[in-house]
Amino acid sequence: MSEVLTPPFRRVVVTGVECSGKTTLSEQLATHLGWAWVPEHARTHQDVRSGQVKESTFDALHESQTAAAAQAQATHPGVICDTGDLVLRLWSEAELDFSWHPLMPPNPRVDLHILCPVLETWEEDPLRTLPRLEDRLALEAKYRAHLKHRPHIVAEGDTPEARLQHVLNQWPW
Repeated sequence: MSEVLTPPFRRVVVTGVECSGKTTLSEQLATHLGWAWVPEHARTHQDVRSGQVKESTFDALHESQTAAAAQAQATHPGVICDTGDLVLRLWSEAELDFSWHPLMPPNPRVDLHILCPVLETWEEDPLRTLPRLEDRLALEAKYRAHLKHRPHIVAEGDTPEARLQHVLNQWPW
């Protein structure tokens, strides 16, 4: 009798500077693959919406996004997360001048990061704070430095469709 091997559950985090196309790419990728999609929880978190971000906000966001990714394991072969812990870390450094780290590593673990490079266009949004292209490029350099030793793909392309195709051409599974 032969055993049927189930492929391992995969967690992919789409990351990058604000207004870089993370939500668009993460939704497109999840739809294309038939995987679960976890939206960015900061957009709906009370502390963020009220402008009262504190250290515990980052813990709460980590816990809620990790729990949402874990729930996907029951029904999907993988999950695409719109942002993750690297966003929280770099945001905490900019917002509160401390480097946030999760108390517990994410479970399920992150198998792959996808970096969305900065887009030249800027869309106004009450939660966004970096309208200057130079500021967004400087922050992108920090993302690239942090991802240097982690499995990742850079989503190259000028349009959402081109970025999706580039990621799919580099897809490791």
